[in-house]
Amino acid sequence: MKNLSKLTFVISLFLFVSCQKEDFYEGDHFFVKNAGAEMPVFVKGNIASGTFILFLHGGPGGNASLPSFMPVSRELEKDFAFAYWDQRGSGLSRGNPAPSTFTVEQFVDDLDLVVDAIRQRFDNPRIIFYGISWGGALGSAYLSTGDYQEKIEAFICMNSGHNLLDGIPKSVVFVKEYAQEQIDLGVDVDYWTEARDWCATGPDMTDVDNYFKYDAYLSNTNAYRKDPDQVVEGPEVGALGTMNSYLSLAIFFNGQYLAKRFNILELNLSDDMEKIKIPSLVIWGRHDGVNTIEMGYDAYNSIGGPDFTEKEMVILENSAHEGYIEEQDLFIATFRDFVYNL
Repeated sequence: MKNLSKLTFVISLFLFVSCQKEDFYEGDHFFVKNAGAEMPVFVKGNIASGTFILFLHGGPGGNASLPSFMPVSRELEKDFAFAYWDQRGSGLSRGNPAPSTFTVEQFVDDLDLVVDAIRQRFDNPRIIFYGISWGGALGSAYLSTGDYQEKIEAFICMNSGHNLLDGIPKSVVFVKEYAQEQIDLGVDVDYWTEARDWCATGPDMTDVDNYFKYDAYLSNTNAYRKDPDQVVEGPEVGALGTMNSYLSLAIFFNGQYLAKRFNILELNLSDDMEKIKIPSLVIWGRHDGVNTIEMGYDAYNSIGGPDFTEKEMVILENSAHEGYIEEQDLFIATFRDFVYNL
């Protein structure tokens, strides 16, 4: 009888796990292979809508796998199909791509293959780019290349790192001012005095060592979240779900490898973005310390040039770099309005 009870428990657990796994694997999954990289694409949501949101994750070295479990993603997937692509050297990508392939041009080439794969696999749906941070820069680079934009219906550009040459020094100023605020409050005075004084030297931010020093300071500010204590909903996947989904520890290690080998500190796409002539939505957090609001205005003014009218800008007044988490309802409403009005 005891053994029978154990067997019943094991069978029940197996069935439970199988059901959980089914939930996480809803949709379509495939790999795109290019120049040594094997990159997963996970398609979820309302595929029947014929509208595909191709999510371009941040970093470089972030991932699309974990954001696919965010509540905001689940909500928007009710309306549209979402394609979550892990870029080369990022997330759950496989293969052994050479460091020499970590260039903007190669990422654009990878993205074009992803676009073509979606077009062929799903009978030529309309595709909308949704790029966050580095993803906004990658989307801008793609849409500014040749006639690639003819394949894309629209562009949602959020807190983009499209011009790091001008943008990072502005972020350094943000760190310096934040440091002074902490000093005035008597918070960790020695640390923030060191940070303030280093930022005040006007370091060359095209130097990789300087970048990582600044980035360490930045991570201790509220650059990413206006209110670091704000309680927000995280990914809808717990420990058991992680074991039964496609998530793995790779998402925490791949990006670290890539970030040290992909130097884009002199990236400046502002002038090239004048070539973008598709409907575009720029979304920015007013208090972003990573890519400051000045760069938001730069993105808006650069897309299509000064005379281009098929663009709009929405500022999230109570957000920093992660407005899709900080102001979820406003973000979702803005996103839906833009896509449905195309």
